[in-house]
Amino acid sequence: MIQKGSSYWLKPAHNDKFDLLELASVQRAITNYVKILTGKEIPVNFVDPSGDSMTDGENIEIASRISNKNVDNVVGLALHEASHCLLTDFKILKKLNNVILHNYQYKHLFPNRDHVFLMTNFIEDRRIDDFVYNSAPGYKAYYESMYKNSFFNEDVNKGLRSDKYRTENWESYLFRIINIFNPNSDLDALHNLRKIYDIIDLDNINRLKSTRDSIEVAMEIVDIVRASIIVERITNEDDFDKSKLEKSNKTKGEENDVSQERIKKAFQKQENFIKGKERKSSAISKKQIQQVEAINYAKIEKFDSKFEDREIKVHIVRKLTDEVVKSGLYGVFQWPSSLKGGEYSYCFEEGINKGKRLLKKLQIRNESVTLESHRLKKGKIDNRRVYASEFTEDIFKRIDRSNYKPLSINLSIDGSGSMQGEKWKSTLINAIALGYVSLNVDNINLVITIRTTGDMWSHKGTPRHVPLLIFCFNSKNNTVHDLKRLTYYRLLGATPEGLCLDALNKYMDASSYYLDSYLINMSDGMPNYEKYLQEPAYKHTSKIVNKIKRKNINLLSYFISDGKEYSQKNTSKYFKEMYGRDAKFIDVNDINQVTQTLNKLFLSENMVS
Repeated sequence: MIQKGSSYWLKPAHNDKFDLLELASVQRAITNYVKILTGKEIPVNFVDPSGDSMTDGENIEIASRISNKNVDNVVGLALHEASHCLLTDFKILKKLNNVILHNYQYKHLFPNRDHVFLMTNFIEDRRIDDFVYNSAPGYKAYYESMYKNSFFNEDVNKGLRSDKYRTENWESYLFRIINIFNPNSDLDALHNLRKIYDIIDLDNINRLKSTRDSIEVAMEIVDIVRASIIVERITNEDDFDKSKLEKSNKTKGEENDVSQERIKKAFQKQENFIKGKERKSSAISKKQIQQVEAINYAKIEKFDSKFEDREIKVHIVRKLTDEVVKSGLYGVFQWPSSLKGGEYSYCFEEGINKGKRLLKKLQIRNESVTLESHRLKKGKIDNRRVYASEFTEDIFKRIDRSNYKPLSINLSIDGSGSMQGEKWKSTLINAIALGYVSLNVDNINLVITIRTTGDMWSHKGTPRHVPLLIFCFNSKNNTVHDLKRLTYYRLLGATPEGLCLDALNKYMDASSYYLDSYLINMSDGMPNYEKYLQEPAYKHTSKIVNKIKRKNINLLSYFISDGKEYSQKNTSKYFKEMYGRDAKFIDVNDINQVTQTLNKLFLSENMVS
C-alpha cells in the first residue's frame, strides 16, 4: 500500500517489502529530500540493525527496515534528522554540562544533567519540526506519519488514559511531558503538568530562535519537576497510595499486564526517538546493507527485454567499482582474500604485457596525414609567395589534415559457468590487452561487458536469479588499474544471450561517417536461462542481433571451442543463425586470432578529415 506522501514519486509494488534495488532507489530519494531541505550534501545511510537512528550534523543514519507500509515514516524521520543538521547547534549540546554549571539560576541541576539533556532534545525537536512543518508544507505528510508512528499510536493513547504514570516521579513526568500534546493527555495527572504545558507553549514555539533557547526552557521544566518530586517525598513518606495502586493493578489480570508491557515499550521507543536513538529491527543483514550502498555506486538500472509474450528484466551494472566487488552484489565477484589475489589474478600482468607488444604496432594510429596545396584561388595566404608575387598569380594555400576514423568497440563476453578454465584465461588476457591498447591509442574507445546471471535479494528475503549485464571497463573513464577487476569475476552464471544483448544495444553508438562502431561477441554456448532456451531463445537472439546490425554496427562473433561443442551437429548451425554467416569457431588454444583480427582492423587506412 503506497502512503500519502510517497505516492507522488514511489512506483507501486506488488509486495510490501522492497528488494535491494528498490531499497537503494528509496535511499536516493530520501537523500535528495535531505539535500533540498538543508542545501547541503549530507549522506543518508542505512546502518547496522543493532545501531541507532541519529545525526551528528554531518551524516544521517536511518532505519534499515523500509517497506511500502512505512516509507512516509522513514522519510519523515530522515527529514527530522536533516532539520537538526540545519538548525541545531551541536557544539553547544556537546558542552551542555558546562552550560548548566555556568548558569547561576540552574547550576543545582547538574546532578540531573541527563534529564536536562533529554528535555532539551524534546524542546529542540518541537522547535525545528515547527520550522520545517510551516516553511515546507510539502513535507507535512511525512511528518504526520512519523508522529503517528511514534507519538499518536494506540499503545501511547492507552497509557495516557490509564491510571499509570500518575505518581510524582521522573518516569511519570517524562512520559506525560513527551505526550503532553496528545489529545488523550490529562494535564491534571500530575501536580505541575499544566504549568509545564504553559511554559512549553507550543502555539508560540517559534519564539525559540536557537538551541540555547531550548536549553533554557528545558532547565526550567526540569527544575519544576525536581521540586515537585522533592515535595511529594516529604509529604508522602509512607508511600501508601503507591502500594495501593500496585495492588489494584495486580487484580486486573493478565490482559492488563500485557497492556502495561506494550505501553512501556511504546514509551521506551519515544524516549529513544527524542535521544536520537531510534532502535533498528533486523530486517536486512549487514551484508545486504553493504549491497544497498554498492548499488548506488554501481548506478544499476533495469531493462525490459521482450521475449515471446512477456518482458524479462535485465539488471545492468553501469559502473563497476571496488565497493561493488567487495559487497558480493549479485554473487558474481569475489574480492581476493590474500595479496596473491584470486584464481585468475596472473592474467592481469599477462594481459598488460601482451597489450604493450600490440601497442608498438599501433602507434601509427596516433599520427595524422597532412596534405598542403598551393597556388589556389582561395584559402589562407601563402606567405612564401607573397613577397615575389605581382598579384597576378594565385597566392593562396590550403592544409588538409586527416586522422584515423574513431572506433567504438563493444567487447561483450559470455560469463557463464562453462567458460571456466583455459577459455576464461585466454579470453581474459586478450580482453585486458585490448583494454590497455585502447587507453594508449587515439580514436579507439573500448567498452568491455560481461553477460551472465546473478542473485538478487527478493521481496521474500530469498535470492532471485536475474539476467545481468556488467559494464566492467570503459576506456573513456577508466584506468589500467580498473582492468584488474575483471580477474575478480566468478564464473557461476547462466547464458541469457539475447536478453543481455538487447540491453547492451541501448548503449551502443551507431556507425556514421565520423565513427565506426563494432560489437565483438565472445561466447561458448547457446542461450540458457530458466525458460529462455532452445529454439525460441535462438530466434530471439537472432532478432536482437539483426536489430543491432540495423544501426550499421559491425559484428564480429567468436565461438570459443574446446573441441567438444564443435562436434555437436547443431551447435554451428544455431550459432551462425544467431550471429550471421561470418560467425567463427575458434579453438581455445588459438584465441589470439581475435586480437590479430582487431590488429588489422586498427591499422586499416580508414581516414576522416
